[in-house]
Amino acid sequence: MRFYIVDCFAREKYQGNPLLVVIPDRAVSDAEQQAIAREINFSETAFILSGKQPDGGYAVRIWTPNVGEVPFAGHPTLGTAHVIHQALEGGAGEEVRLNLKVGQIRVKVTPQGLTMAQNSPEFGAVISREELAPIYGISPEEIREDYPIQWASTGLESVIIPLKSRQTLAGLTIDRDKFNAYVARRPGCYCNHLFFVDMGRNVLAVRCLMENFVEDPATGSANGDLAGYLLEHDYFGKREAAYTVLQGEDMGRPSVLQIQAKEAEGRWLIEVGGRCHIVAQGDWA
Repeated sequence: MRFYIVDCFAREKYQGNPLLVVIPDRAVSDAEQQAIAREINFSETAFILSGKQPDGGYAVRIWTPNVGEVPFAGHPTLGTAHVIHQALEGGAGEEVRLNLKVGQIRVKVTPQGLTMAQNSPEFGAVISREELAPIYGISPEEIREDYPIQWASTGLESVIIPLKSRQTLAGLTIDRDKFNAYVARRPGCYCNHLFFVDMGRNVLAVRCLMENFVEDPATGSANGDLAGYLLEHDYFGKREAAYTVLQGEDMGRPSVLQIQAKEAEGRWLIEVGGRCHIVAQGDWA
């Protein structure tokens, strides 16, 4: 099997979110896909399991090390599209289509990087500041009152939390016992939590703390959730926005995501983009 390691949402190599992309030359079982994801231990590993299909897409599956397969994730979508464009299509064309569990996702390729369109957002439970704050070692007063803590999803769900200061964002910790008790109280997945702070000039700083008690340096899916949340709550005073997200800075893997979002008469356009860099390739034994 051929493999590639890709840094996603990175200005340059050795930044952003690392991804393993595997192109099997033989049948590979679910158990082996899971074992490979656990072996490399990145937040996700992607498998390209077909050539270009009649609908123009490539069959792709995405696995986490411990939780199993996920129907969609942002940086694996972007990084896998980059590998397809560079390694399988010879750098030709301006679009790559991935057939994922959530359906077909289209990724645009431009000289500035890659951009993926996400599904229309869904919104769910609102969570109190008093319930969430102790889990992450902060006080309820450090969470904004003018916007809710809310579940949102454009394919992979997140809980969105608006903070008042960059200092609070940098100081987040997680109490495992309190987190597990919180999840046990709520049906469904309350796994990925995306905290954000407005830095001004259409720049947001974010951190994504995940269900396996690790942090993600760049989270395309959660930032799609955030984009839907911001428009739904009229954050920009209009139903259209273009802004930059800075993520990974507090863990030494700086990432940059470019967001375009628009909603009109119930029709949504949410696009998350950035640069990708192949840093290694070879044969997986």
